[in-house]
Amino acid sequence: MSNTSLIFAGGLAPSDATLLAVRKIGQVDLVIAADSGLHTAQKLGLMTDVVIGDMDSVDANALAEAESHGAKIIRHNADKNFTDTHAALLYAAEHGAQSIVVVTAGGGRLDHQLGVIAAMFDPLLKQLQIKALWDNSEIFALQGSATCEFAAKVDDIVGLQAFSATATGISTTGLRWKLANESLLSHETRGVSNEAIENHVIISVSSGQLLVIHQHKNREK
Repeated sequence: MSNTSLIFAGGLAPSDATLLAVRKIGQVDLVIAADSGLHTAQKLGLMTDVVIGDMDSVDANALAEAESHGAKIIRHNADKNFTDTHAALLYAAEHGAQSIVVVTAGGGRLDHQLGVIAAMFDPLLKQLQIKALWDNSEIFALQGSATCEFAAKVDDIVGLQAFSATATGISTTGLRWKLANESLLSHETRGVSNEAIENHVIISVSSGQLLVIHQHKNREK
């Protein structure tokens, strides 16, 4: 079985749809809170193993409670050149994670939202399965060669976007507009608004970075 780490990003509180998806996750081996992501973990009643960040937004009482229950506190200087979520991702990788699930509302600001996605494509994470739960969507960061597969409902929206200059050898199963060993350039938008036609979707890429966004059409927000 894969070693799974669950990371709670800071920023805005995740939606009810995101929290519901978290509750459905099976075995988790390591729970990491990135700064104020601790608030979400505690809201769900989860024991946090590690809190990491510059601690500029986490409630002091919440942090003290986590520490009293055995959480490891890793403080970074506020004057740093990486995000707390990025630090949490690298910590999980360094401690044996094979699969990482990021729980996020995107952080509010656009640069924070893009930063979450960018961090998921760190080359140091290439061999891992990286996914984010974000509102009514799940987001996969594929660095080729890599494959993701997920359960879907017919008419769910599935978007594909190259996150490197080119993503090559893209093949799909279960989508309305099928790709068979094709390439996407970073500026192309033809991967947007594809649709699931089956209840099981498989997407693979041979090389490059591919962002996969699966949006659940009927999930409660």
